[in-house]
Amino acid sequence: MDREIKAFDVIVVYSELVANSPNDEKYGENTPFSSKGRHEGYNDSYRYFLSRCQKIGLEAAFVSSKDIIGPGFFEGFWTYDKKWIRNYGQAHSQVLFDKFTPSSSKQKNKLRLLTADESVYMFSNRKIKDIFQNKLNTYKRFKEFAIPSVEINSPLKRKIVLAKSELDKLFKSHRNGVDFHDCHIVKDKTGVGGYKIYKVDFAKSGSKVIAQHYRSDRKVKEILSYILQPFINCNRGFVFGKYQGFIDLRVIILNNKIIQTYIRIAKKGEYKCNEHQGGNLVYMKRKTIPEDVRAMTKKIIKKLGTKLDLEHSLYSLDFIRSNNGNLYFLEGNSNPGIDWDHSKKINERKSKELINIIVDELKSIYLSQESDKPATMIPNFDFGLETPSPITVSPR
Repeated sequence: MDREIKAFDVIVVYSELVANSPNDEKYGENTPFSSKGRHEGYNDSYRYFLSRCQKIGLEAAFVSSKDIIGPGFFEGFWTYDKKWIRNYGQAHSQVLFDKFTPSSSKQKNKLRLLTADESVYMFSNRKIKDIFQNKLNTYKRFKEFAIPSVEINSPLKRKIVLAKSELDKLFKSHRNGVDFHDCHIVKDKTGVGGYKIYKVDFAKSGSKVIAQHYRSDRKVKEILSYILQPFINCNRGFVFGKYQGFIDLRVIILNNKIIQTYIRIAKKGEYKCNEHQGGNLVYMKRKTIPEDVRAMTKKIIKKLGTKLDLEHSLYSLDFIRSNNGNLYFLEGNSNPGIDWDHSKKINERKSKELINIIVDELKSIYLSQESDKPATMIPNFDFGLETPSPITVSPR
């Protein structure tokens, strides 16, 4: 019996840890993101994303990583037409907008399956992602700009003390040693959103505190490793008009050009600037970007470009300035978020502006892929059936 597969120009792939599969019978809501969690607003972001695709002539769908069954193939998918629609058939696309970072061995295998055919185009530059999603890799690649960092991959005291000793050695040779004091930061090596970040003081049972956090976090994350960094006082670093305090500055880059910038200000009494941690996000005009941030950004782009093809690459770079005036590259993000604070119209407008830019880039990629294909066909993959059956592709 033939199996009909719906072909799409673009498919959004989101982590099953956040987005729900249309095939999940236990999930009773009619949107990919549950209204009962903190990601409810993402429904609006991807509703707009799919609608924008349709507006410029791209047929698009949304899936969770749970739906992956082959390279570019999915069992079940969401579409949007005035409302979210569950679809239970199979879908395929050679162009994927991926928001999927594996956090377990099972998810890593899913990603390998998804990308097993080189004809599948992932919007996130995989090599940039390997650098930026691992904060230790980021430090190693950009030591001259980044905050000194070492790894902690065990809750054992001797391992933690050894990591602290290695970090102390880095301090001694660093030109900005004046910025490094007694307090330290421990963070999940692959964490996002400001989660699993802890401020510790080794003079006050720092090793014990780190071990406790590690054992606790290890219960919910199969693969866990921390990085240890100095805590850098930056509450008087960046100042933009009325905005001061703990501030980081983000630039968003596409095709080697800054397309957007904003600052994030930590709430009073906090040092984490992330919106998910209560930070206030404020969009800025690109002309307000300090010259030394522009200069460091250019150097980072140049260094990335020496070994990587940056065409179509979207990513962001985050910076902080110490109270002593020293600039640091904090971290990078290979796929910056497209959601927004619904209480701020300017944030919604700027997020939609970014979505428009991304979708336009996806169309460029799709048209390029189409022109390179010798014929319109989908390869026949065996999805675990004993006898492979022919595949019929329904028209777009």
